[in-house]
Amino acid sequence: MKKTLLKTAITLVAVACLAALAVTAAAQDKPADMKKLLAEIAGDYDFSFQGQSLLVQFMESDGKLFGAPPGETPEEIRPVEGKPLCFDVTLAANGDYYELQFVRNDQGVIDKCVMTAQGMIIEGYKIKS
Repeated sequence: MKKTLLKTAITLVAVACLAALAVTAAAQDKPADMKKLLAEIAGDYDFSFQGQSLLVQFMESDGKLFGAPPGETPEEIRPVEGKPLCFDVTLAANGDYYELQFVRNDQGVIDKCVMTAQGMIIEGYKIKS
């Protein structure tokens, strides 16, 4: 009886350890996946609205997404939890809030960004380099 109890306890400990290792491995995979996603997003996007055009450069640095028009200080753009490919930012300079939804095309490539700001929706397209 004691041997059976001991075997059961050892088995439970082993299963718990394996589960902990699996969770740790999954947690370690997530940053790599995010970095890969951010690398896919990175690039120059042309946003056009009412005859005007704005170029925004998105870049990945240390596993985080940053963006700004050329010549301006890049701001960190954070992922929105529960919304795949969705990010947001509140600009430090004026407090304006932007939501950015990146979009994959039919081939699975991210080539579009839909920006929502102050009730306006503006589409930007990735410029091919």
